[in-house]
Amino acid sequence: MPATENNYNHPPPVEDAQKGFKLAELLTGREQEVLSLLAKGLTNSEIAEQLHISKHTVKNHISSIYRKIGINDRTQIALLAIRNGFVSID
Repeated sequence: MPATENNYNHPPPVEDAQKGFKLAELLTGREQEVLSLLAKGLTNSEIAEQLHISKHTVKNHISSIYRKIGINDRTQIALLAIRNGFVSID
């Protein structure tokens, strides 16, 4: 397959997510909750406490979010969440 074609047997890269793929379609409900709290600036420990799960589980959810969206940067993930309406900046 040429490099310019998309192969959607894997999650789309962030550029595609920003061009119409909805984060809600890519992420599980729990991943969406974690993403929302991450975008509000909470630490992994704070997310774990608020969701009543372990820090290890939070870390697993964040790793899954990174993999699905194609970004490995917490700040960029937070910005994407804000742009997609997961968090209000008001």
